[in-house]
This record gives sequence, structure tokens and C-alpha cells, in this order.
Amino acid sequence: MQSKKIIASTLSFDVEEMADYRYQPTRTRQPIFAIGQYYYACGKRRPSDDVGEDWQIDRDQFWAEQNNTILWSSKAI
Repeated sequence: MQSKKIIASTLSFDVEEMADYRYQPTRTRQPIFAIGQYYYACGKRRPSDDVGEDWQIDRDQFWAEQNNTILWSSKAI
């Protein structure tokens, strides 16, 4: 499952809408999505891009765990 599907499922968004929330698609090492006052990303490692404040493991890991990854979130600066 792709990052956008995991994040969409976690936040109860339509997967097709997720493209609208992609943060600077060509400027980050991994897909980052800006939703409300938070950034979200999926991956085994903490995002290393200079986006947001301190990246933390998100509270809701259900869909991420189902796909053997980690959902990260960061408050927007």
C-alpha cells in the first residue's frame, strides 16, 4: 500500500483527494502530505527533510502496521 493510501485510510480521506495535499512533490526524499496544521509521511525511518517541527510516530498506526511501515506526523511550523 502506498503512503497516500495509508494516510488517506488513517484520516478517512478519499485516496483520490490525496494528490491535492502532497507537499512539494519533487522536493522531498519521501512523499509528504500537508493536511491541516500537520505533515504526514510513511516509512521505516523518520523523515529527514526539513519540513515541519520534530517528526513523531503518529498515534494511529493501524493502517501503517497492516503494511509493515510507520506513519509519521509533524506539526507545521
